[in-house]
Amino acid sequence: MLVGNDVVDLHDPESRPGALHPRFDVRVFTPDELEALSASASAHPLRWTLWAAKESAYKVAKKLDRTVRFLPRDFVVGQIAEGRALVMHATGPFDVRLYRTDRWVSAVATLTVVHPSRTRGPFSAGRVGAGLINTAVERLATHGADPGRTVREFARAALASRMNVPPWQVRIAADRGIPVAFWRDRRLPVDLSLSHHGRFVAWAASEALATEPAA
Repeated sequence: MLVGNDVVDLHDPESRPGALHPRFDVRVFTPDELEALSASASAHPLRWTLWAAKESAYKVAKKLDRTVRFLPRDFVVGQIAEGRALVMHATGPFDVRLYRTDRWVSAVATLTVVHPSRTRGPFSAGRVGAGLINTAVERLATHGADPGRTVREFARAALASRMNVPPWQVRIAADRGIPVAFWRDRRLPVDLSLSHHGRFVAWAASEALATEPAA
């Protein structure tokens, strides 16, 4: 199962409505999405929920086709209901789980159907289900902490805990910008996504790791 995630700190200075370029919404959102924003009494969190949904779907699309670029209007967010959305793209569609607090919004995307003719790279094509993953959002412990390093440490500890091995045995590296996990120098059959913004970091990992190493 391929997974992508994104987190947005709603109170980060760059997220506040006054900090956005006047044409930000027009450049990022489709006409239907703009209409939803205009009609919403909670436009601020909705704006970043839509963004996170697009970004999380893009991270899965990039695993399918390394040539995919993040053009936000190409990732079309369907109606949001009961904490879920469907994001349409040439490489999709993507099922997206949405999470929100008064401090952050987060999205976790998985692939609904993969067509073999559209698949490039090291991941297998096939049909996957919607029943997912392990995911978490964590706050940076100290101001100035390295968010990239912090999110890798959180993810590594979570993977190690699921496998019942010491965290130092798990390593997270990057394969052309996409995070991958190793146990004792063997690549784990788990799909991984990392994100950070402002005061928060988030990770998501596919459930496949549950049966990995017993020795």
